Amino acid sequence: MSARTPIILLLVAAILLAYVLLFERGRPGRTEIDSRSGLLLEAVVRERITRIRIASGEDRIALLRQGEGFDETWSLEEPKQAPADPEAIEDYLRNWEFALPVRTLQSPSAEDLQSFGIDTPKAEVTFEMGRAKVRVSLGSGSPVDGGGYVRIDDHRQVTVVSDDVVALFERTADAFELKGDAGAPDLSELIGAQEDAAVAAP
Repeated sequence: MSARTPIILLLVAAILLAYVLLFERGRPGRTEIDSRSGLLLEAVVRERITRIRIASGEDRIALLRQGEGFDETWSLEEPKQAPADPEAIEDYLRNWEFALPVRTLQSPSAEDLQSFGIDTPKAEVTFEMGRAKVRVSLGSGSPVDGGGYVRIDDHRQVTVVSDDVVALFERTADAFELKGDAGAPDLSELIGAQEDAAVAAP
């Protein structure tokens, strides 16, 4: 072994460590993925998501998460900047989190991919977890029994999903935006009752 060998090995180790820190940060570990085995999005962990991007036709939506736990907030970044409704976000994430594949085609042919419309997707949803990303593409083809074809990242396999999952690609920015007084109690009846009581009082 030459004197240079340990130095070369240290350089290789440093490069690998830099790669992991730079590109794998936020990506779930093997234990987390195994715990989600059988679900559509095994590599997406709710607590690690920092941003969601939805592209459907010409529409673009970007949702940003800040903070954690009780301090967690979501906001719209695109098509405009506005607070996001936490209940709408929670409903959206829950539907993705527990989405199940109808069936998975492990090695579709080039003709199949063309028929499924995988190479010309009509919508995409991207989950960002720090620097890690998981992209879910919805093909332009439609299964004969309903639903849609999706591919995760650039994997070879294609999965058939239900209409409920297809609908997640079609959410609009308006569905996520926090409406004016959302979450605030309606005090109009209480104020009205107090005014009536004041009038009736001697």
